[in-house]
Amino acid sequence: MRIAFLSSIYPAHAEKIYRENPNLKNLPSGEQIDFIRWHALSSYTRWHEYFTKKGYNVIEFHHNLPYVELKWAEENQFCPKKDNEIFHIGVEKIKKFKPDILYCSSPFFYTRSNFLNKLINLLPKKPKLVAWYGANCGDEEIFRYFDLTLSNSTHLVNSLNKKEINADFLQHSFEPAVLDKINIPEKRINKLGFFGNLDICNPDFEDRNKILLKISEAGNIIQVHGTTYKPKPLERLKYSAIKGRHNCSRTLSELLPFEILKKWSQVENLPPSPWSLDKTFAQKVKPPLFGHQMLQTLSNYQIAFNYHNKHTGDTACNMRLFEATGVGCCLLTDHMSDICSIFEPDSEIVTYSSPEEAISKAKYLIAEPKLAQEIALAGQKKNLNLYTSEKQIDHLVYHLKNLWN
Repeated sequence: MRIAFLSSIYPAHAEKIYRENPNLKNLPSGEQIDFIRWHALSSYTRWHEYFTKKGYNVIEFHHNLPYVELKWAEENQFCPKKDNEIFHIGVEKIKKFKPDILYCSSPFFYTRSNFLNKLINLLPKKPKLVAWYGANCGDEEIFRYFDLTLSNSTHLVNSLNKKEINADFLQHSFEPAVLDKINIPEKRINKLGFFGNLDICNPDFEDRNKILLKISEAGNIIQVHGTTYKPKPLERLKYSAIKGRHNCSRTLSELLPFEILKKWSQVENLPPSPWSLDKTFAQKVKPPLFGHQMLQTLSNYQIAFNYHNKHTGDTACNMRLFEATGVGCCLLTDHMSDICSIFEPDSEIVTYSSPEEAISKAKYLIAEPKLAQEIALAGQKKNLNLYTSEKQIDHLVYHLKNLWN
């Protein structure tokens, strides 16, 4: 079986890798992608290796790793059209490989860009098409294009099946090789560590931002690493000046009957705050981390805080479940309907059902570090026994074989 993976990488992460390793772009394409795999240190790091060991031929195309793909074109004496050259390289790369299966982990991009349509029309034989569905892609109708869609959320699987779109479950996992690449500290930071996107434009994250704010207000018990907008000094200065004018005008308008003072004193005439989140909270947020850096820093905390977004429903399914327990943190996560089928609450992880319960249990775990460590070790043991990437590949191969046969 020949499997082509159509993938992508988080843009900010890719930029950071090449910025910190300026000579990377000059290496052969295979060495570049291998370097990036081990820098990313995700559960996918050894997928290529595992598939090869099982006797499958695999190839990867990443639409937002231009240096990798340009180097591949150079190595294969392929001269792409200058208009959308990475697109043309990808089509040529996959066409030359002649895949039996196309596994698309970024279905929104590859369908909407017309990449898949053009590629399939050029292949001598149409391969089976497989999509990954985790993040919110908007319209689920795009998955009707695929022969099979795999998801880490049973809620999303059921949603597709109800629409008569073929879908099945594939759980996230943890790659044990990560533990050889990071340095686990002898003594961890006795606080909650949170890593994630704080995007206020995405309604899926709205409740998570609110609970993080409440925990932050409950005392110095959490450190947040994430992407959030922090206004520039000039924006802050301008808003502070207008706010100061507003406060002065409120006082003066009671003494002086000037219309302009009355106008400036009205709250509805204030511009919106330049802070997208609560100012005090946003100022404490640490910069986002990715891959190796994120997992290293995550492992520095005694307790990892987790909250699922709304999109995946009432199912315990996100990557942090496995990353946090994998690196030996005590996981404090929101209680989902199926959490007990993955980890045992109160002995392998700790769950909460409200912001108040999250704060209460966080404070208790911080006050009882030995208990937190015991829970962390039990969660890690379960993870390394049942939820490794190699076992995930076994499940994935099962799905692919059934589809191919």
